[in-house]
Amino acid sequence: MKDICEYTRVTDVLFPLSGLRNIDPTILKNAAERGTKVHNICDAVIDGLGIGKIDQALFGYVESFNQWLPKHFIEKPKRFFCDEHKITGECDAIYEESDGLVLVDFKTPANESKTWKLQGSAYSYLAKQSGYDIKRIEFVKLSKTGSKPKVFVYEEDFDMFLKCLDIYRYFFNKNLDENPLDYL
Repeated sequence: MKDICEYTRVTDVLFPLSGLRNIDPTILKNAAERGTKVHNICDAVIDGLGIGKIDQALFGYVESFNQWLPKHFIEKPKRFFCDEHKITGECDAIYEESDGLVLVDFKTPANESKTWKLQGSAYSYLAKQSGYDIKRIEFVKLSKTGSKPKVFVYEEDFDMFLKCLDIYRYFFNKNLDENPLDYL
């Protein structure tokens, strides 16, 4: 089993570029908790486990998800690891269409983020390295009100992600040995 501490998470690379640092930490924490709950419900539906009773605040997201729900998911892969770039990531789902596999990530924010394309690119690269023949990347922005979700289809741009990875490791990597004297 791989030690996740030896790898950089795709989402860690993109966090400094996302603008999320500018959001009140309480709001960000609540949004992350909501997103986790919605993802858990989506996983349960995909796995055929049902959803039981859900919090009223999440009902719209579930209704939105049900409007998008494709027919044939493959078994959700475990976390992906790339030894060459020392990165790791985990997609939300992969489903099969007539033209191939579609990598999916579910989102609950009100607006699209520029980082989604790069996140999807990294996940697609990782999935392909693990033997999945990904043909398309879809990010599904679920609606809080239960309306039809907005589906973003991205072309893979792993080279751009690698540039972000280089910048992250240069400026933000917490594993670097920093000396306070460097800043005096």
